[in-house]
Amino acid sequence: MIPFRRKLTGLLEVLIGLGLIVGFFPAVTLLNVNPSPFFLLVIYGAWVAGPVIGLLSGLLSSVLYLAMLTTTTAFPINALWSFIIADPTHYLTPMFLLVAGYVFGELRTTLERRMQRLRDQASLMQQEATEARSRLQQAETALFELQGRVLGQTATMTRLYQIAQSLNVLSVEKILTELLGVLEDLLQVEQASIYRIEEGNRFARLAVRVGQPAWSNSVTIDTHELVKKAIEQGKVLTFKDAKERPAPIYIVPLFRQNRTYALIAIHRLPMSKVTADTTQLLEVLTKWASASLERAAAYEAARLKDATYPNSRFLRAPYFHEQCGLEHDRFMRYGVPYTILEATLHTVVPDEEVPELLSELLRGKMRTFDLATWEPETNRLLLLFPTLEHQYAGGVAQRIWERLASDEFQVLDTRILHNECEIRAEKRVEA
Repeated sequence: MIPFRRKLTGLLEVLIGLGLIVGFFPAVTLLNVNPSPFFLLVIYGAWVAGPVIGLLSGLLSSVLYLAMLTTTTAFPINALWSFIIADPTHYLTPMFLLVAGYVFGELRTTLERRMQRLRDQASLMQQEATEARSRLQQAETALFELQGRVLGQTATMTRLYQIAQSLNVLSVEKILTELLGVLEDLLQVEQASIYRIEEGNRFARLAVRVGQPAWSNSVTIDTHELVKKAIEQGKVLTFKDAKERPAPIYIVPLFRQNRTYALIAIHRLPMSKVTADTTQLLEVLTKWASASLERAAAYEAARLKDATYPNSRFLRAPYFHEQCGLEHDRFMRYGVPYTILEATLHTVVPDEEVPELLSELLRGKMRTFDLATWEPETNRLLLLFPTLEHQYAGGVAQRIWERLASDEFQVLDTRILHNECEIRAEKRVEA
Protein backbone atom coordinates (compact mmCIF):
# COMPACT_ATOMS: atom_id res chain seq x y z
CA MET A 1 0.00 0.00 0.00
CA ILE A 2 0.97 3.61 -0.56
CA PRO A 3 2.16 5.25 2.70
CA PHE A 4 0.12 8.15 4.09
CA ARG A 5 3.15 10.41 3.98
CA ARG A 6 3.51 9.74 0.26
CA LYS A 7 -0.20 10.54 -0.29
CA LEU A 8 0.18 13.83 1.53
CA THR A 9 3.30 14.68 -0.46
CA GLY A 10 1.52 13.84 -3.74
CA LEU A 11 -1.43 16.11 -2.87
CA LEU A 12 0.96 18.95 -2.02
CA GLU A 13 2.79 18.47 -5.33
CA VAL A 14 -0.54 18.60 -7.27
CA LEU A 15 -1.61 21.79 -5.46
CA ILE A 16 1.73 23.42 -6.20
CA GLY A 17 1.46 22.37 -9.85
CA LEU A 18 -2.07 23.76 -10.18
CA GLY A 19 -0.99 27.00 -8.59
CA LEU A 20 1.97 27.35 -10.92
CA ILE A 21 0.09 26.72 -14.17
CA VAL A 22 -2.88 28.92 -13.19
CA GLY A 23 -0.63 31.72 -11.99
CA PHE A 24 1.84 31.77 -14.90
CA PHE A 25 -0.25 30.85 -17.95
CA PRO A 26 -3.35 32.65 -19.34
CA ALA A 27 -6.67 30.82 -19.35
CA VAL A 28 -6.96 30.80 -23.16
CA THR A 29 -3.60 29.04 -23.45
CA LEU A 30 -4.45 26.43 -20.82
CA LEU A 31 -7.84 25.69 -22.45
CA ASN A 32 -6.36 25.23 -25.92
CA VAL A 33 -3.21 23.19 -25.05
CA ASN A 34 -3.49 19.50 -25.93
CA PRO A 35 -2.98 17.41 -23.89
CA SER A 36 -4.36 19.59 -21.13
CA PRO A 37 -1.94 20.40 -18.26
CA PHE A 38 -4.81 19.62 -15.87
CA PHE A 39 -5.01 16.14 -17.31
CA LEU A 40 -1.27 15.57 -16.82
CA LEU A 41 -1.39 16.78 -13.18
CA VAL A 42 -4.34 14.51 -12.41
CA ILE A 43 -2.53 11.48 -13.85
CA TYR A 44 0.61 12.32 -11.88
CA GLY A 45 -1.28 12.76 -8.58
CA ALA A 46 -3.23 9.53 -9.07
CA TRP A 47 -0.13 7.53 -9.96
CA VAL A 48 2.05 8.65 -7.07
CA ALA A 49 -0.63 8.90 -4.33
CA GLY A 50 -3.54 6.56 -5.19
CA PRO A 51 -7.24 6.86 -6.17
CA VAL A 52 -8.32 9.21 -3.36
CA ILE A 53 -5.73 11.84 -4.22
CA GLY A 54 -6.47 11.18 -7.92
CA LEU A 55 -10.18 11.99 -7.43
CA LEU A 56 -9.33 15.05 -5.36
CA SER A 57 -6.89 16.22 -8.05
CA GLY A 58 -9.53 15.66 -10.73
CA LEU A 59 -12.11 17.61 -8.71
CA LEU A 60 -9.79 20.57 -8.18
CA SER A 61 -8.73 20.54 -11.83
CA SER A 62 -12.38 20.39 -12.96
CA VAL A 63 -13.33 23.37 -10.83
CA LEU A 64 -10.42 25.39 -12.20
CA TYR A 65 -11.19 24.30 -15.75
CA LEU A 66 -14.87 25.29 -15.50
CA ALA A 67 -13.98 28.57 -13.84
CA MET A 68 -11.56 29.50 -16.62
CA LEU A 69 -14.00 28.34 -19.31
CA THR A 70 -16.78 30.39 -17.73
CA THR A 71 -14.69 33.55 -17.60
CA THR A 72 -13.75 33.24 -21.24
CA THR A 73 -17.15 32.28 -22.82
CA ALA A 74 -20.09 33.12 -20.45
CA PHE A 75 -19.86 36.87 -20.27
CA PRO A 76 -21.85 39.02 -20.47
CA ILE A 77 -24.35 37.67 -17.91
CA ASN A 78 -27.10 36.98 -20.41
CA ALA A 79 -24.91 34.24 -21.94
CA LEU A 80 -24.36 32.47 -18.61
CA TRP A 81 -27.66 30.55 -18.73
CA SER A 82 -27.01 29.14 -22.17
CA PHE A 83 -23.47 28.23 -21.06
CA ILE A 84 -24.62 26.27 -18.01
CA ILE A 85 -27.79 24.60 -19.34
CA ALA A 86 -27.92 24.77 -23.10
CA ASP A 87 -24.40 23.35 -23.84
CA PRO A 88 -23.62 20.29 -21.61
CA THR A 89 -20.49 19.48 -23.65
CA HIS A 90 -18.58 21.77 -21.33
CA TYR A 91 -18.77 19.07 -18.65
CA LEU A 92 -17.10 16.33 -20.69
CA THR A 93 -13.56 17.42 -19.86
CA PRO A 94 -14.20 17.67 -16.06
CA MET A 95 -15.83 14.22 -16.19
CA PHE A 96 -12.75 12.77 -17.93
CA LEU A 97 -10.51 14.41 -15.32
CA LEU A 98 -12.44 12.69 -12.49
CA VAL A 99 -12.48 9.32 -14.28
CA ALA A 100 -8.75 9.56 -15.08
CA GLY A 101 -7.91 10.39 -11.47
CA TYR A 102 -9.77 7.36 -10.15
CA VAL A 103 -8.66 4.90 -12.85
CA PHE A 104 -4.95 5.71 -12.70
CA GLY A 105 -5.04 5.79 -8.91
CA GLU A 106 -6.66 2.37 -8.78
CA LEU A 107 -4.11 1.02 -11.26
CA ARG A 108 -1.29 2.24 -9.03
CA THR A 109 -2.89 0.67 -5.94
CA THR A 110 -3.35 -2.64 -7.76
CA LEU A 111 0.27 -2.53 -8.89
CA GLU A 112 1.44 -1.88 -5.31
CA ARG A 113 -0.60 -4.83 -4.00
CA ARG A 114 0.86 -7.16 -6.61
CA MET A 115 4.41 -5.93 -5.95
CA GLN A 116 3.91 -6.50 -2.21
CA ARG A 117 2.69 -10.04 -2.90
CA LEU A 118 5.75 -10.66 -5.07
CA ARG A 119 8.04 -9.32 -2.34
CA ASP A 120 6.38 -11.54 0.25
CA GLN A 121 6.74 -14.55 -2.04
CA ALA A 122 10.40 -13.72 -2.70
CA SER A 123 11.08 -13.40 1.04
CA LEU A 124 9.37 -16.72 1.67
CA MET A 125 11.33 -18.41 -1.12
CA GLN A 126 14.61 -16.98 0.22
CA GLN A 127 13.80 -18.29 3.69
CA GLU A 128 12.97 -21.71 2.26
CA ALA A 129 16.22 -21.68 0.26
CA THR A 130 18.21 -20.89 3.43
CA GLU A 131 16.53 -23.74 5.27
CA ALA A 132 17.17 -26.02 2.30
CA ARG A 133 20.89 -25.13 2.29
CA SER A 134 21.06 -25.84 6.02
CA ARG A 135 19.36 -29.22 5.54
CA LEU A 136 21.70 -29.99 2.63
CA GLN A 137 24.76 -29.21 4.75
CA GLN A 138 23.45 -31.39 7.56
CA ALA A 139 22.79 -34.17 5.09
CA GLU A 140 26.33 -33.87 3.66
CA THR A 141 27.78 -33.95 7.17
CA ALA A 142 25.71 -37.00 8.05
CA LEU A 143 26.80 -38.68 4.80
CA PHE A 144 30.46 -37.96 5.50
CA GLU A 145 30.18 -39.33 9.05
CA LEU A 146 28.31 -42.37 7.76
CA GLN A 147 31.02 -43.02 5.20
CA GLY A 148 33.60 -42.83 7.97
CA ARG A 149 31.67 -45.30 10.12
CA VAL A 150 31.21 -47.88 7.39
CA LEU A 151 34.90 -48.11 6.57
CA GLY A 152 36.23 -51.62 6.62
CA GLN A 153 37.82 -52.82 9.82
CA THR A 154 41.13 -53.45 8.05
CA ALA A 155 41.34 -49.86 6.76
CA THR A 156 40.50 -48.48 10.20
CA MET A 157 43.10 -50.60 11.96
CA THR A 158 45.70 -49.69 9.34
CA ARG A 159 45.07 -45.97 9.84
CA LEU A 160 45.27 -46.31 13.63
CA TYR A 161 48.53 -48.21 13.28
CA GLN A 162 49.97 -45.48 11.02
CA ILE A 163 49.02 -42.78 13.55
CA ALA A 164 50.57 -44.77 16.37
CA GLN A 165 53.78 -45.26 14.41
CA SER A 166 54.01 -41.57 13.52
CA LEU A 167 53.68 -40.54 17.17
CA ASN A 168 55.81 -43.32 18.62
CA VAL A 169 59.19 -41.66 18.05
CA LEU A 170 61.86 -40.40 20.42
CA SER A 171 62.10 -36.85 19.11
CA VAL A 172 59.91 -34.02 20.37
CA GLU A 173 60.20 -32.10 17.09
CA LYS A 174 59.18 -35.12 15.02
CA ILE A 175 56.19 -35.79 17.27
CA LEU A 176 54.92 -32.23 16.83
CA THR A 177 55.47 -32.37 13.07
CA GLU A 178 53.72 -35.72 12.70
CA LEU A 179 50.86 -34.59 14.96
CA LEU A 180 50.16 -31.69 12.62
CA GLY A 181 50.17 -34.15 9.72
CA VAL A 182 47.61 -36.31 11.54
CA LEU A 183 45.33 -33.27 11.96
CA GLU A 184 45.65 -32.45 8.26
CA ASP A 185 44.70 -36.01 7.37
CA LEU A 186 41.85 -36.61 9.82
CA LEU A 187 40.25 -33.16 9.98
CA GLN A 188 41.43 -31.52 6.74
CA VAL A 189 42.95 -28.70 8.79
CA GLU A 190 43.90 -25.79 6.51
CA GLN A 191 45.53 -23.40 8.99
CA ALA A 192 47.00 -24.40 12.35
CA SER A 193 50.04 -23.83 14.56
CA ILE A 194 51.72 -25.66 17.42
CA TYR A 195 53.31 -23.43 20.06
CA ARG A 196 55.68 -24.57 22.79
CA ILE A 197 55.15 -22.93 26.19
CA GLU A 198 58.29 -21.20 27.49
CA GLU A 199 59.53 -19.24 30.51
CA GLY A 200 56.99 -20.17 33.15
CA ASN A 201 53.85 -19.93 31.02
CA ARG A 202 54.68 -16.40 29.86
CA PHE A 203 55.44 -16.97 26.19
CA ALA A 204 54.49 -19.44 23.47
CA ARG A 205 57.08 -20.15 20.76
CA LEU A 206 56.11 -21.42 17.32
CA ALA A 207 57.19 -25.02 16.72
CA VAL A 208 55.41 -25.96 13.47
CA ARG A 209 52.52 -24.61 11.44
CA VAL A 210 50.48 -25.34 8.34
CA GLY A 211 48.86 -22.73 6.09
CA GLN A 212 49.30 -18.98 6.35
CA PRO A 213 50.54 -17.66 9.72
CA ALA A 214 47.70 -16.45 11.96
CA TRP A 215 49.85 -15.31 14.89
CA SER A 216 53.47 -14.25 15.21
CA ASN A 217 56.32 -16.69 15.91
CA SER A 218 56.36 -15.70 19.58
CA VAL A 219 53.08 -15.08 21.41
CA THR A 220 52.62 -13.43 24.80
CA ILE A 221 50.13 -15.66 26.57
CA ASP A 222 48.33 -12.89 28.44
CA THR A 223 47.33 -11.24 25.15
CA HIS A 224 45.23 -14.23 24.03
CA GLU A 225 42.31 -15.12 26.25
CA LEU A 226 41.76 -18.62 24.85
CA VAL A 227 45.45 -19.55 25.17
CA LYS A 228 45.52 -18.50 28.82
CA LYS A 229 42.32 -20.43 29.57
CA ALA A 230 43.64 -23.57 27.88
CA ILE A 231 46.82 -23.48 30.01
CA GLU A 232 44.88 -22.87 33.23
CA GLN A 233 42.08 -25.38 32.61
CA GLY A 234 44.11 -28.00 30.77
CA LYS A 235 41.36 -29.07 28.35
CA VAL A 236 40.31 -28.64 24.73
CA LEU A 237 38.56 -25.28 24.19
CA THR A 238 36.63 -23.86 21.24
CA PHE A 239 35.95 -20.35 19.99
CA LYS A 240 32.68 -20.45 21.96
CA ASP A 241 34.74 -20.30 25.17
CA ALA A 242 36.33 -16.97 24.22
CA LYS A 243 34.88 -13.48 24.41
CA GLU A 244 37.50 -11.92 22.14
CA ARG A 245 37.18 -12.05 18.35
CA PRO A 246 38.76 -13.33 16.21
CA ALA A 247 39.64 -16.48 18.12
CA PRO A 248 40.97 -19.90 17.08
CA ILE A 249 38.34 -22.53 16.35
CA TYR A 250 40.12 -24.99 18.67
CA ILE A 251 42.88 -24.70 21.27
CA VAL A 252 44.31 -28.10 22.22
CA PRO A 253 46.82 -28.42 25.11
CA LEU A 254 49.61 -31.03 25.17
CA PHE A 255 51.05 -32.07 28.52
CA ARG A 256 54.37 -33.09 29.96
CA GLN A 257 54.92 -33.82 33.65
CA ASN A 258 51.37 -32.66 34.48
CA ARG A 259 51.82 -29.20 32.98
CA THR A 260 50.97 -27.68 29.63
CA TYR A 261 53.98 -28.26 27.39
CA ALA A 262 52.55 -27.10 24.03
CA LEU A 263 49.34 -25.79 22.45
CA ILE A 264 47.72 -26.58 19.12
CA ALA A 265 45.86 -23.56 17.70
CA ILE A 266 43.52 -24.55 14.85
CA HIS A 267 42.43 -21.46 12.92
CA ARG A 268 40.78 -22.93 9.82
CA LEU A 269 39.13 -26.22 8.89
CA PRO A 270 35.91 -27.23 7.10
CA MET A 271 32.78 -26.14 8.97
CA SER A 272 31.42 -29.68 8.76
CA LYS A 273 34.27 -30.72 11.07
CA VAL A 274 33.32 -28.33 13.89
CA THR A 275 31.33 -30.87 15.88
CA ALA A 276 31.27 -32.54 19.27
CA ASP A 277 32.92 -35.62 17.71
CA THR A 278 35.88 -33.49 16.63
CA THR A 279 36.30 -32.17 20.17
CA GLN A 280 36.32 -35.74 21.48
CA LEU A 281 38.83 -36.80 18.81
CA LEU A 282 41.14 -33.92 19.78
CA GLU A 283 40.95 -34.97 23.44
CA VAL A 284 42.02 -38.49 22.45
CA LEU A 285 44.91 -37.16 20.35
CA THR A 286 45.94 -34.94 23.27
CA LYS A 287 46.34 -37.92 25.58
CA TRP A 288 48.09 -39.95 22.90
CA ALA A 289 50.54 -37.23 21.92
CA SER A 290 51.19 -36.23 25.55
CA ALA A 291 52.23 -39.80 26.39
CA SER A 292 54.59 -39.82 23.41
CA LEU A 293 56.02 -36.44 24.45
CA GLU A 294 56.78 -37.80 27.94
CA ARG A 295 58.86 -40.62 26.47
CA ALA A 296 60.59 -38.41 23.89
CA ALA A 297 61.37 -35.64 26.38
CA ALA A 298 62.78 -38.13 28.89
CA TYR A 299 64.95 -39.67 26.17
CA GLU A 300 66.21 -36.28 25.01
CA ALA A 301 66.92 -35.18 28.59
CA ALA A 302 68.96 -38.32 29.21
CA ARG A 303 70.83 -37.93 25.95
CA LEU A 304 71.50 -34.26 26.65
CA LYS A 305 73.90 -35.22 29.44
CA ASP A 306 76.20 -36.73 26.83
CA ALA A 307 75.36 -34.06 24.22
CA THR A 308 76.57 -31.00 26.16
CA TYR A 309 79.98 -29.87 27.30
CA PRO A 310 80.49 -29.92 31.10
CA ASN A 311 79.29 -26.83 33.03
CA SER A 312 77.86 -25.14 29.93
CA ARG A 313 74.86 -24.98 27.62
CA PHE A 314 77.00 -25.75 24.58
CA LEU A 315 76.10 -28.84 22.54
CA ARG A 316 78.68 -31.10 21.04
CA ALA A 317 78.92 -30.72 17.28
CA PRO A 318 77.01 -33.87 16.17
CA TYR A 319 73.96 -33.01 18.26
CA PHE A 320 74.07 -29.37 17.26
CA HIS A 321 74.08 -30.28 13.57
CA GLU A 322 71.17 -32.63 14.18
CA GLN A 323 69.15 -29.75 15.63
CA CYS A 324 70.10 -27.62 12.64
CA GLY A 325 68.76 -30.33 10.38
CA LEU A 326 65.46 -30.41 12.27
CA GLU A 327 65.10 -26.63 12.00
CA HIS A 328 65.82 -26.80 8.27
CA ASP A 329 63.16 -29.51 7.86
CA ARG A 330 60.65 -27.29 9.66
CA PHE A 331 61.53 -24.40 7.37
CA MET A 332 61.18 -26.47 4.19
CA ARG A 333 57.90 -28.07 5.28
CA TYR A 334 56.14 -25.28 7.17
CA GLY A 335 58.09 -22.10 6.45
CA VAL A 336 59.23 -21.52 10.07
CA PRO A 337 62.38 -19.35 9.78
CA TYR A 338 65.68 -19.79 11.61
CA THR A 339 69.09 -18.11 11.66
CA ILE A 340 72.60 -19.49 12.24
CA LEU A 341 75.38 -17.16 13.39
CA GLU A 342 78.95 -18.29 12.78
CA ALA A 343 82.14 -16.72 14.15
CA THR A 344 85.81 -17.69 13.97
CA LEU A 345 87.54 -16.85 17.27
CA HIS A 346 91.16 -16.53 18.28
CA THR A 347 91.84 -17.64 21.85
CA VAL A 348 94.64 -18.99 24.01
CA VAL A 349 92.21 -20.60 26.46
CA PRO A 350 92.44 -24.42 26.59
CA ASP A 351 89.85 -26.17 24.46
CA GLU A 352 88.07 -27.85 27.39
CA GLU A 353 87.47 -24.47 29.10
CA VAL A 354 86.17 -22.57 26.07
CA PRO A 355 82.48 -23.71 26.23
CA GLU A 356 82.17 -22.71 29.89
CA LEU A 357 83.71 -19.27 29.28
CA LEU A 358 81.52 -18.68 26.24
CA SER A 359 78.43 -19.65 28.26
CA GLU A 360 79.31 -17.01 30.83
CA LEU A 361 79.93 -14.35 28.19
CA LEU A 362 76.67 -15.05 26.35
CA ARG A 363 74.51 -15.35 29.46
CA GLY A 364 71.41 -13.20 28.99
CA LYS A 365 72.01 -12.78 25.24
CA MET A 366 70.43 -16.10 24.25
CA ARG A 367 66.88 -17.34 24.70
CA THR A 368 66.18 -20.57 26.57
CA PHE A 369 65.61 -22.45 23.32
CA ASP A 370 68.61 -21.06 21.40
CA LEU A 371 71.48 -23.53 20.84
CA ALA A 372 75.26 -23.18 20.49
CA THR A 373 78.33 -25.33 19.78
CA TRP A 374 82.10 -24.91 19.77
CA GLU A 375 84.36 -26.63 17.25
CA PRO A 376 87.89 -26.62 18.69
CA GLU A 377 89.48 -28.02 15.53
CA THR A 378 88.36 -24.96 13.49
CA ASN A 379 87.92 -22.44 16.35
CA ARG A 380 84.36 -21.85 15.15
CA LEU A 381 81.44 -20.75 17.31
CA LEU A 382 78.01 -21.66 15.90
CA LEU A 383 74.75 -20.27 17.30
CA LEU A 384 71.28 -21.51 16.25
CA PHE A 385 68.33 -19.14 16.73
CA PRO A 386 64.96 -20.82 15.90
CA THR A 387 62.19 -18.51 14.58
CA LEU A 388 64.65 -15.58 14.24
CA GLU A 389 63.75 -13.71 11.04
CA HIS A 390 66.23 -12.06 8.71
CA GLN A 391 65.36 -8.45 9.55
CA TYR A 392 66.21 -8.99 13.23
CA ALA A 393 69.32 -11.12 12.76
CA GLY A 394 71.70 -8.19 12.28
CA GLY A 395 70.85 -6.61 15.63
CA VAL A 396 71.16 -9.90 17.49
CA ALA A 397 74.49 -10.67 15.80
CA GLN A 398 75.89 -7.24 16.70
CA ARG A 399 75.07 -7.75 20.39
CA ILE A 400 76.64 -11.22 20.34
CA TRP A 401 79.86 -10.06 18.69
CA GLU A 402 80.18 -7.15 21.14
CA ARG A 403 79.78 -9.50 24.10
CA LEU A 404 82.36 -11.97 22.69
CA ALA A 405 85.10 -9.36 22.27
CA SER A 406 87.12 -9.77 25.50
CA ASP A 407 90.58 -10.54 26.85
CA GLU A 408 90.05 -14.27 26.21
CA PHE A 409 88.56 -14.07 22.71
CA GLN A 410 89.16 -12.11 19.54
CA VAL A 411 86.55 -12.23 16.76
CA LEU A 412 88.31 -12.86 13.45
CA ASP A 413 85.47 -13.57 11.04
CA THR A 414 81.64 -13.62 11.22
CA ARG A 415 78.82 -14.85 9.04
CA ILE A 416 75.00 -14.88 9.18
CA LEU A 417 73.11 -17.80 7.59
CA HIS A 418 69.36 -17.20 7.22
CA ASN A 419 67.33 -20.34 6.48
CA GLU A 420 70.53 -22.04 5.26
CA CYS A 421 72.07 -25.06 6.91
CA GLU A 422 75.56 -26.45 6.23
CA ILE A 423 75.53 -29.89 7.81
CA ARG A 424 78.13 -32.60 7.54
CA ALA A 425 76.28 -35.83 7.01
CA GLU A 426 78.70 -37.90 9.07
CA LYS A 427 78.10 -35.70 12.10
CA ARG A 428 74.31 -36.10 12.24
CA VAL A 429 72.98 -38.30 15.01
CA GLU A 430 69.67 -40.00 14.30
CA ALA A 431 67.15 -40.53 17.07
